[in-house]
Amino acid sequence: MNIVANNPKAKTGPEGTWTITAARTTDETPYSGTVQIHPMGKIYTVSWLTTLGDYSGLAFFEDGHLFAGCGPNHTYGVTLYKINGDGTLDGTWITPSNNGVLDTEKAVGNTPGELEGTYQISGTISKMRNYEGTLNIRQLNDIYQLSWSMGSEYQGVGLRVGDWLITSWGEGNVFCIDYEVRSEIAQGRWAYVGDSVMGVENLYRIS
Repeated sequence: MNIVANNPKAKTGPEGTWTITAARTTDETPYSGTVQIHPMGKIYTVSWLTTLGDYSGLAFFEDGHLFAGCGPNHTYGVTLYKINGDGTLDGTWITPSNNGVLDTEKAVGNTPGELEGTYQISGTISKMRNYEGTLNIRQLNDIYQLSWSMGSEYQGVGLRVGDWLITSWGEGNVFCIDYEVRSEIAQGRWAYVGDSVMGVENLYRIS
């Protein structure tokens, strides 16, 4: 049954309160809880209230997918890359400390048709300063491990969905998650930095 077609009031965006219907960590530990998603300009804030702890993150919504990232103590960033056919990446990124300002990053110099490799990057910080450096991407199973070098060093983790690469980076145990949102349900998979095994988190909308 097509829930959206039969219920004109059905929500198609990610905002709302969701209950976790089925979830497990990378070591197969089950957990439960709720997820609250709120719009904030062009992005979303995400709050996880779970039996394993409470977390907060930031997310982008594109092509029916909520692409989110999270890290400890707000010392993280979330970058969503559009993968181009010429081997370049167009990134949009945000951190909890930049008050909703979206910055950009361009990655060039890799082989067309390949995501793994080393890129030269240039971008903006708070739309006021510029930076340059390198980005290295390598794949472990279905998870991508990333490292940025631009005066400071950052480690991150990514998941690919079609021509999108959602990444989270920063200090400590950051993770990224991809939810495929289908009106009242969302199917999620997530990964930690440095890990080659994914967790699973499926949601059901309750409001």
